[in-house]
Amino acid sequence: MSPNSNITPMDESNNYAKTSHSKIKIGYRPLPEKKFEARNSLLTDLFESNPHIKTILHVFIATLLSLFVNKVAHDYLEKGEIDLGFGLIHDGFGKLHVAICAWLLFFTTTCLCYLSFFIWARARMSLFPKSVNIKIWDTICLLPLPGYYVLSFRLAASIVAIFRLPQATAAIILVEQIRMAMKVHAFIRSNVPKVLNYKTHSEQHLTLPSFKHFLYFLFAPTLIYRDEYPRTSSVRKSFVMYRLLEILGVVLFYSFLLNRFLFPVYQDFGLRKFTWNEIIISIFESAIVGILILTSTFFLILHSVQNVFAELLRFGDRMFYKDWWTCTSFSEYFRTWNIVVHDWLYTYVYKDMYEIITAKNKTISRFAVFVISAVVHEWVLTHMFGFFFPALFIYFFFGGALLSFIKVSRGTVLNVLFWYMLAVGSGSLLSLYTLEHFARQNAPIQGNSFRDYCLPRWLTCDCIGK
Repeated sequence: MSPNSNITPMDESNNYAKTSHSKIKIGYRPLPEKKFEARNSLLTDLFESNPHIKTILHVFIATLLSLFVNKVAHDYLEKGEIDLGFGLIHDGFGKLHVAICAWLLFFTTTCLCYLSFFIWARARMSLFPKSVNIKIWDTICLLPLPGYYVLSFRLAASIVAIFRLPQATAAIILVEQIRMAMKVHAFIRSNVPKVLNYKTHSEQHLTLPSFKHFLYFLFAPTLIYRDEYPRTSSVRKSFVMYRLLEILGVVLFYSFLLNRFLFPVYQDFGLRKFTWNEIIISIFESAIVGILILTSTFFLILHSVQNVFAELLRFGDRMFYKDWWTCTSFSEYFRTWNIVVHDWLYTYVYKDMYEIITAKNKTISRFAVFVISAVVHEWVLTHMFGFFFPALFIYFFFGGALLSFIKVSRGTVLNVLFWYMLAVGSGSLLSLYTLEHFARQNAPIQGNSFRDYCLPRWLTCDCIGK
């Protein structure tokens, strides 16, 4: 230190600390944000640009058609009647008027969330930044938000239980409630920090998102809020019609698979004794049905439905999934199977946990993502089926979560192994839930206790022999 310097050792220490702190800040890179850009869904590009891929689709459709014809011929020649599965669809989507009323209720409460945010933001911008009133106002307006989430989940579950809604209708209500809650959280999480960081008497101007922005986001096929998204120039009516036909076709295919290959195997469970060998063989035989249900669900929800809304709203970024079918690990599968939900979990759970709560701990942040995802999936199935049977939670959390930490190289053999594990897992889940459904239907519990609600009925109904 120079003799003429006015800097003391303490000052040097403070300067060093500041320099070190600034270096840490400069060296730290926040996790990347979601970037929207105009692009088609991967399957859309593949079907339009690659005739070989399109031919594979045609082969798949022809195979389904042959199965359908086989079903018709079998029913007519063996039973003298034809069961196309319309009865199952009718029963599954019963009481749709209740679902419509419930959806309108959820929509209204969601819009009230925007109104509450707008009132809070406008009032806050007029208050002095360091006044006590602003802290009281923040507490009054933002503290009830967790209560909204809890009440919305409780309301959806109560509607399903009170009206005894069939499974497909119940699924619509439960999934829509979750979707709207995720939208509200994304909107609040994206806009509240802007208001909190706004300085009342500064030269900067803060423009709050209009209700038009909020309404567009509410219906747009994304769970990440932005004021603006890439847009297409027009709506292609033929594109929408093809996607609607795909939706209808997949629903009919669901009914066909359940009626032809799954229900006949397990529908007598509870009426007669099954052997363990019979159950195990049936579970492994359900692997083909399981993988067909899984891929059909993907095609229905993540391709057809999302593209319908994207086209109608001229939403440009249609990367709702990636090439998950080429995966060799479950870690890659979870990141590419459902980009819509993955982006939300990454942005509002993993990223916030990593940057704000867990001090840059990736393991805890990833663990939190799996916990939330597993609990929400199980919550939907519990209220949809009307019983607690945490098979998916066990598979998802203890199987998928642990497997996601295993990194493997890419290769043909590993991709085949991945598909086999996916098929066996899907088939066994489908079989277990079907077993539990028919066990509770054919051998109902004489009581309504919480214990009976939670215990697996297929194991306690004395329907399995040696």
